[in-house]
Amino acid sequence: VQHTHWIMYDVRAPACVLLAFTLWIHVAVGIDNGIGVTPPRGWRSWNQFGTGISQPLIESQYQALVSRKRDVDGVATSLLDLGYASAGIDDGWQKCESGPGGVGFHDADGNPIVDTSKFPNLKAMTAKARSLGIVPGWYGNNCDCKETRPACAYNDSDLCFEGDVRATLEYGFGSVKLDSCGIQRNMTHYAELFNRSGKVVMLENCHNGNPIVPIREGGDRIDCPMNFFRTSGDIRPQWGSVLSNLMTTPDFNGGLTGPGCWGYPDMLEVGTYDMPTRGGLNFLTLTEARTHFAAWCIVSSPLILSHDLTNDTTMDAVWPIITNREALAVNDAWVGDAGMLIKKSDEMVPFTNCAWGFNQYCNHSASMVWKKQLSVNSVALLLMNNRNVSADVSVSWRGDIPKWQEKDSILCSADGCQVHDVYTHKDIGMFVDGFTAKRLAPHDSAFIIVNSTA
Repeated sequence: VQHTHWIMYDVRAPACVLLAFTLWIHVAVGIDNGIGVTPPRGWRSWNQFGTGISQPLIESQYQALVSRKRDVDGVATSLLDLGYASAGIDDGWQKCESGPGGVGFHDADGNPIVDTSKFPNLKAMTAKARSLGIVPGWYGNNCDCKETRPACAYNDSDLCFEGDVRATLEYGFGSVKLDSCGIQRNMTHYAELFNRSGKVVMLENCHNGNPIVPIREGGDRIDCPMNFFRTSGDIRPQWGSVLSNLMTTPDFNGGLTGPGCWGYPDMLEVGTYDMPTRGGLNFLTLTEARTHFAAWCIVSSPLILSHDLTNDTTMDAVWPIITNREALAVNDAWVGDAGMLIKKSDEMVPFTNCAWGFNQYCNHSASMVWKKQLSVNSVALLLMNNRNVSADVSVSWRGDIPKWQEKDSILCSADGCQVHDVYTHKDIGMFVDGFTAKRLAPHDSAFIIVNSTA
């Protein structure tokens, strides 16, 4: 048995480092700082609203998170009921060029300066969130009018780091996303400062630095001073971008992501549209949105919504996607497998708008099969058709599903393995050798759970 020691930054107690050990299937790891045991779920403002945010807008999203105006399985249900528990403001809260000499947005004492014309009372806003049962989230090391003053860099002083942590706690935020644009790029130091406070704050690393992603040290030691981290560049609501971001996860899902330290190929683009930061009218079809959501579920990604939760037309359309309890259960499941790509076609398909900016081209496999182990006798599979025409996508039980616990794939009885459809919530039959999703529409998928019957 291999043992992996995760360096964790415990935000519950004054101790600098917590070393714990949690049993995986083959690997024992210690990655529990008390939060983020399952992939976090919530909402963040950037993809839909960019810097065009305000306190009334954010508070309206809080209300939408707890609204039970829609049903799930015949029961009035809110997004909060389904675990979408956090709601974060992104870039745009700061008062630009308000620092000493008209540079940055920290005062001479290192305190971040809020644009009170947009956010007149952050304490009241976070109090409203908490009264509703929501964890309010903030954003630091901003990109808009980024902080460049040397006094804010860790090598020069603790001034702005301490000011950010102090403000996060005093305003009442329970999570913070730390970006990479400004001069404050030291995730380890942020974690240490939050640790000293003794307060529980979820940390999201958006390429911040030191480290940008978890680091394997000495073979079996993994340094992860954050609860989740970006594996990818910024996502766009275009199919090539979704695939490009998804394809960054295999580098981490083989042992660098798990409870308390989740890899994250960016926010969901389900339901976003006409974004000022993304060049205007562009969006995913509902078929693409469903596959996008399923893909994030099967690779154990945090599920961070980013569309306008108050838009009833959008919410009615995407509600069946984002509230699929079976898909959410796949996302939550943990037996040591964060989800992996097990099959892809040699045939490639070209795409445009694959990354931030325009005319960013990419090529991806015409079909893919992703797998996540749910138990010794059960696996989730996502069969994806990335072509622009309908096509079959197949998976073989014995030929494609990797070994698990020293036995060949999953074991079927003479009658086969039972296959369950996550999208329709129905058992669809027994299959002896494998499964073929026939004539999947362009960018559609089959999301199934395969249960051993041996």
